Amino acid sequence: MAAATSHAGRVPAGHIALGAASLGLAATHLLVLALMPHSLWWNLALLAMTLWCIECSWCVLRGGSPLRLLVMSALMGTAHVAMVIGMPWFGGHHASHAAHGSQHAPVMLAVAAAEFLLMFGAAWLSRHFPGRAHQFTSGKPVAVPA
Repeated sequence: MAAATSHAGRVPAGHIALGAASLGLAATHLLVLALMPHSLWWNLALLAMTLWCIECSWCVLRGGSPLRLLVMSALMGTAHVAMVIGMPWFGGHHASHAAHGSQHAPVMLAVAAAEFLLMFGAAWLSRHFPGRAHQFTSGKPVAVPA
């Protein structure tokens, strides 16, 4: 019986890998926040995005549903692409401050690509662990059956 309970709280390796990768991307957002100048509004927006990323990462690391991470990554990746190409509702990102050099757009596109990779990883994980999909709103961890 002791062997069965030792496996009850185990988090699948895929969840750990995806959660760690997402935390790495959150750290990248903090690095961008520290190294690239932004206006106060964009600093607050970037910080909010980073906190949302950390919250979703933590849920997945604990064995929760990756669906929230999937949605967050899809929205964040799309937002980064929209800011680079200057969509009307995101056009102020580059127009509001001239401090960005030509290196800023490739960095944002790289972050967008990383967000989309996380999105696909979360989709794959959701497909291979369908029993976790019901946790979309709860974020509660689920034990792996022995």
